[in-house]
Amino acid sequence: MANVEQLKLIKQGVKRWNQWREQNSNMKPDLSESDLRQAYLQKANLSHANLNKVKLQFSNLTGANLKETSLKKAKFQEANLQSANLQSANLSGVSMLEGNLQYADLENAILKDAQFSEDVLLNQTNLKGTNLEGANGLSSNQINLAITDKQTKLPDYLEEEMDDDFLLQM
Repeated sequence: MANVEQLKLIKQGVKRWNQWREQNSNMKPDLSESDLRQAYLQKANLSHANLNKVKLQFSNLTGANLKETSLKKAKFQEANLQSANLQSANLSGVSMLEGNLQYADLENAILKDAQFSEDVLLNQTNLKGTNLEGANGLSSNQINLAITDKQTKLPDYLEEEMDDDFLLQM
């Protein structure tokens, strides 16, 4: 459960939250299971926080710092995560339906069993080293728009689809 004082603080706005984070840089915020739907969290410093099972549907997290944040089973339906830093974040089991992840940095993030839809925007999204095993709802077209490397672990159905695409090019 979320820390009540920290939840009140984030609802006061990003400027106040980021000031508090600067003054308390050693703390790991706990906003788990919070309802932050439609929140304006643009450029918020949420790094190293516990955001497990948080509701972030329709929220604006453009440019937010979510580095090494735990977001297990969070809900991101129609959330804007454009240019967000999600390096090494744990997003296992998240619902990312219709989300905007354009230019986001998900290097070495864990997205095991995540739910996507064909409307998720992955243009120039950094998926280097990202674990997408067990994820569903992604297409090879979406992955082709993202930045991947040999360490990127795709869901089985996409691995097969990408292999088939390669064979068709021969």
